[in-house]
Amino acid sequence: MPLSSKRLERLVRQRDLLERLQRRELAEAIALRDRRARALAEASASRDLLLDAGRPAGPVDVADLLAAGAYLQRLEHDIAAREAALAHSEEDVAEERAALMERRRDRRSLELLLERRRTEERLQRSRAESRQLDDLIAARWKPGTPATEDTP
Repeated sequence: MPLSSKRLERLVRQRDLLERLQRRELAEAIALRDRRARALAEASASRDLLLDAGRPAGPVDVADLLAAGAYLQRLEHDIAAREAALAHSEEDVAEERAALMERRRDRRSLELLLERRRTEERLQRSRAESRQLDDLIAARWKPGTPATEDTP
């Protein structure tokens, strides 16, 4: 049983809403990915700053050297964790983008179906009107009716 135009219109509106929600989820995933990329860049910059710092002239304090080593180790661990989080965010963005494309195709196919249905309905109405006009004209101009007889 084919769906009516009104039912298809409701489905298109629903699919449009779902597409807008999916677009919002994609925007949130992109924002999270960007925040994670900035955090990774900051952590990498901190590590580079620590590694680029020259050794101080004079005696080296062992406690400072151990503290710098521990700080560098924490930075490396932090960078590894941020890289993993960024990779996860990239996967999330790809999934959200694919879901959005699916929603968009779904909505578009329903819009095309709705347009075809409307065209069919217009054609059916046109045919029905033509049949009514044909019947009316046939009844009016039927031989033997008073309207078609010659009057003297």
